[in-house]
Amino acid sequence: MVEKLKPQEFVDRFKFILLDKVNHNILIRGYFDDDKLLLVFACLQDQEGINEGTIVIGNTTVPNEREFLTKGLHESIPKLNLSDSFNINGLTVNFSLWKRNRDFPFGMDKDFVVFHPVESALDNKDFPKFYATLKNSKAKKNILITTNDFNSAPEKLYPYVDEILVLDTTDVNEEHRQTYKVIQDNLNADHQILPY
Repeated sequence: MVEKLKPQEFVDRFKFILLDKVNHNILIRGYFDDDKLLLVFACLQDQEGINEGTIVIGNTTVPNEREFLTKGLHESIPKLNLSDSFNINGLTVNFSLWKRNRDFPFGMDKDFVVFHPVESALDNKDFPKFYATLKNSKAKKNILITTNDFNSAPEKLYPYVDEILVLDTTDVNEEHRQTYKVIQDNLNADHQILPY
């Protein structure tokens, strides 16, 4: 079931899912990338018993992921070295590339694994390998976060996730309302519709 939630509803629902023992794979969608990162990491930091995780980088470069995180979390992220652990938002995290984890289990001792960004790995040739990586994650929670989420490509993941949360921050401020209108107009001009 896809749940479209305003920020406070999202926080409440996401924290509930973090505590439950049933849901393992959580897909986070939304039009505003920084908002998704900020709220996901704020919830992870705020949740008792969640301390350590891995960020599995999608088809992007390490410097690009650092830039994503710095912008989204509003804090300086050190230069990333895949073999080191860092403190981000009060959480101890390390980084990995998704293609390195498709053949063996990982994350057994982790509270969470964040897959970010995911949509570039959803094309037909990469998807089976990406799914193998997702299955190999043995962390308590797998959190998949989209970027540039303006199409239906992430729906490929729906059969493989337990929860789908859409963070709706369109009405947070006037800038978001304007951006949303531009996204909508651009898709309409290409005879496409918004995915949710």
